[in-house]
Amino acid sequence: MSVSSRNFRGISTLALLIFSLLGGCGGNGASPAGLTLLVQPDDGRAPILAAIQGASDNIRLTIYQLTDLQSVSQSPAAPADSIAQALIDKAQSGVSVKVIVDQGQYGAGSNATPIQQTVAALRSVGVAVKLSNSVFCFTHQKTLVIDAPTPARPDLAGTAIIMSFNLMPGYFGGTRDYAVLTHDSSMVREISQVFDSDLALPLASSSCRYANTPATTHAPPEASDTPVLSNSALLWSPVNAKPKLQALIGSVKQSLVLTSEELVDPDMVCQIRALALSSAKPTIRLLLPNDSGANASGVKTLLDLGLTNLSIRVMPGQPLKPDASLPQTPLYMHGKQAIADGQLAFVGSENLTNTSLLQNRELGIVFDDSAMIARLQAVFERDFSSPDQSLPATACTSNSGCTTIVCPQLH
Repeated sequence: MSVSSRNFRGISTLALLIFSLLGGCGGNGASPAGLTLLVQPDDGRAPILAAIQGASDNIRLTIYQLTDLQSVSQSPAAPADSIAQALIDKAQSGVSVKVIVDQGQYGAGSNATPIQQTVAALRSVGVAVKLSNSVFCFTHQKTLVIDAPTPARPDLAGTAIIMSFNLMPGYFGGTRDYAVLTHDSSMVREISQVFDSDLALPLASSSCRYANTPATTHAPPEASDTPVLSNSALLWSPVNAKPKLQALIGSVKQSLVLTSEELVDPDMVCQIRALALSSAKPTIRLLLPNDSGANASGVKTLLDLGLTNLSIRVMPGQPLKPDASLPQTPLYMHGKQAIADGQLAFVGSENLTNTSLLQNRELGIVFDDSAMIARLQAVFERDFSSPDQSLPATACTSNSGCTTIVCPQLH
């Protein structure tokens, strides 16, 4: 939801506080009815397909991985009624379709060939596909914009879908993910402006070099690489996502529920630690995909506190090769969301890593719509509370990749 100084009615005191912390009031003021929460795999492709099929003038898509096309060989296979096919159909009908795909995923890795095949199919029908600029370590943003206003069509209302999931078949059945669909004109306008800027951004003189901690980060992308931002409800990496997420978590008094694929950034881990140790003793519950690998130190740092008000569970999903010795759950936790005190929530593409917050192109949204938050909370409760959906996390004990993060001493 976008907030303006002329439209404070119906917004909670907590929301006003956070929007102030997030940089003031931006946007033109939209009612909560302009937002819709999407949950995967519950909602499937239908809402996204409906948005694409409703386009009459233009489509802009920024995506990390795009392979949802039946002719592409992959497992699981895409259906005939796929996202990429819908884009192809619209392009053939005369709608302007433009796509930015992460250049790293296009060029290398296990998904490179299916991404290349999908891009080739899109380009063959006139879709303008550009590989992302290497000034950003990754273009990890996942956002679809439909019928944004243009100089020729200022009457268009526009729709945007801000997603945590990629447009690949596996994300519509094997992962827990989220998205927010918005009709807010100020959001649609800002997202389309950033897209157009990224599309036209001159090639970087040198590629981004990512680092695991802020202390070792090479210079992040310049602020000038992003247009002027005014909507306080949108969280853009690398410009303002980190301080806005820190403001959200720092506002918690009673409860924090959070899901993330990666819990790595020391600043974020230490902020959660400080919150757990605070005199308010809020209930903190985290859902991650695993308690090992890159997440091991963050999990250990938090679980070693031994606090009853802090708990962590994991959703590792099904292993690619069935192995009874490996932990597995029906879904893999890929979604990124947080709910502060049951009143304000975040959904987006940002993981809690230094690269995601300070060096990638990413997008998230903060909202206070009570019905959306109730659904987001209910999905979390289902995943967190059911032993069939998630498993208790354990603090690793080996010496390899299992060091406690050193946090500032609390006073």
